[in-house]
Amino acid sequence: MKKILLGLAVLAALGLQANDEMKANMAEMQNGLKSIQDGFSYNNKDGILEGIAKIEKANKMFFDETSAGKFLPAGKKRLAKVSYLSTRTLNSSLKEMKQYVEAGSIIDASDSMAGVMRSCTRCHAIVRGW
Repeated sequence: MKKILLGLAVLAALGLQANDEMKANMAEMQNGLKSIQDGFSYNNKDGILEGIAKIEKANKMFFDETSAGKFLPAGKKRLAKVSYLSTRTLNSSLKEMKQYVEAGSIIDASDSMAGVMRSCTRCHAIVRGW
């Protein structure tokens, strides 16, 4: 009986840890998005690049289909591949945006933001059931 209770406690702790990790990760992505938006609003290229770096760093936790699926709700694990593909699209859009910012092509960089938001929204739609 003690082993069962200990096992349940460990599983609960791991679940809470994963949940805390996800919350911290999403907060960092949100901070990155805010930095990008503020950078566009206030003509601050460094702010945009800082935001891109924050999101790229946070997105590294979803390095493959298994890692992306780890954080999906139990009933949505089958959508891990779609979630992972969203993270790859996010990376691609961020890379493109960075190249445009560095080249001074801010309008093109802002167009890349649409790809960033599409990727985020796609994954959130899966996780939250929108």
